Amino acid sequence: MKWRLLGDISLWGALSFLVIAESGARQDPYWFWLTCLAVLAAAVFSRRRWPLAALGVVAWTEIVVLAFALGTTEGVQIALVPAISLFSYLSGRRETQLKYFVLFCSWSLLGMLLLALTIRRGSQATEAVLTWLLILLLALLLVVLPWLVGRYRAQQVLLATAGWERAERIEREQQIEIDRERLRERSRIAQDMHDSVGHELSLIALRAAALELDPSLPEEHRRAAGELRESAAVATERLGEIVGVLRDQEAPTVPHDETVRALVDRAAASGLAVQLTEEVDEVLAPMVDRAVHRVVQEALTNASKHAPGASVTVTVSTHEDDVHVQVVDTGATRPVTAPSGGRGLDGLRERVRLAGGSLTAGPRPTGGFELTATMPRAGGRPGPPTAAVERATVRRSARRGLITAIAAPVLLGAIVGVVALGYYLVAGYSSILRPAQYDALVIGQSEAEVAKVLPRMQMIDAPGEAYQPPSGWACRYYRPAAPFSTNYVYRLCFAGGVLVGKAVVQSGSVPPTPEGNG
Repeated sequence: MKWRLLGDISLWGALSFLVIAESGARQDPYWFWLTCLAVLAAAVFSRRRWPLAALGVVAWTEIVVLAFALGTTEGVQIALVPAISLFSYLSGRRETQLKYFVLFCSWSLLGMLLLALTIRRGSQATEAVLTWLLILLLALLLVVLPWLVGRYRAQQVLLATAGWERAERIEREQQIEIDRERLRERSRIAQDMHDSVGHELSLIALRAAALELDPSLPEEHRRAAGELRESAAVATERLGEIVGVLRDQEAPTVPHDETVRALVDRAAASGLAVQLTEEVDEVLAPMVDRAVHRVVQEALTNASKHAPGASVTVTVSTHEDDVHVQVVDTGATRPVTAPSGGRGLDGLRERVRLAGGSLTAGPRPTGGFELTATMPRAGGRPGPPTAAVERATVRRSARRGLITAIAAPVLLGAIVGVVALGYYLVAGYSSILRPAQYDALVIGQSEAEVAKVLPRMQMIDAPGEAYQPPSGWACRYYRPAAPFSTNYVYRLCFAGGVLVGKAVVQSGSVPPTPEGNG
């Protein structure tokens, strides 16, 4: 706490030294620089809790000073400008919402313009507008740019202090997701065992049923085949019960790499009336290819168990970015003896879902059963971002912040510069008093008559001569030609409603030419 207080006092002392040095050189009154010191003290000691308020106190003090000092012979006090840039940077480091800073800048600039127009009336209003545009350009460099740099620095600090913690949290969440996926994979492996072994047992039962019905075999052999068929059905049920327990245990197995055509051919060789239509134009993703195989395998197993004697049609086709699997049977022609546990279709739905697709199954209106699955060719679901990816994203965001910190003021400055230059040129071309018109003016002529030949505006950048008109005189300045084309201007002075003085005034480092003297 003591070091923080000492740092605040040191910062206040450094900023106050600039004010005291400038005020002493200008011989400003004591109340002025004491007010500036108080403002700096309030801003320094409140900058941590209210950074934008600290910036506002100093900025508005300088705005009031500018409004009263511009256009006078005393000059402009600029000792508070470094403090404004510093507090703008600190505000960017601590302020979290951009909208408050934008509102502050907008209202401050608008208030400065209104205050200047209120104080500088009449002919000085035009000069006040141009001065305001120039101050707006300087504000981009002295206020907006430091704030953006501070905001970029805050993002860097956030990356350095909180980025690794965030990355570690993401790693933990990802590890939890991996563990969950491992459990789901165990369940899928167990389901694969159920599908694969159950399929083989179904084929054994199918062959045994064919032998049981073969009239060429002796009765003893046919009875043995019937017992074999019943044993295969019982083994299938026992397998389902074992798989239900195995889903919660380690069950590493090697995935089956059999093709769909080989699967269908083997089922046909076992006595199942099945036909395959395959229209796949390219190699599928491994996850999708495996899911297609399991869908067909489970569908054929169900057909052999629950639709004995039926004809089965298998269709595998690709359309644009999807792969479609359809398995249709014509319905049982013999009594169904194998019960249905319902686990096969549930496992298939989960497998197809993990591959990014959907599965529907149900009886057909015309009889039989239909199973349809649709999956994307790429398959799978995007995993959570890794810590490295997250850190790279934060770094890219910080780099974009730096680019914004540099590009935004440059772009806004260019726009304001173009507007200010355009305003200057419009005012310059609107304040031209031709030499012939100037020569025609006579001392003592009424102001109303002179006004008929005067341009709409007077110069907004009159030469800084040391001419002090007599009391009651009001002097105006006009150009003899377009801006940047001459080194002299005309000065007309009025008093009591008449023209009391006219002169050619030097506006550059070169004395007026003889032609300019009329």
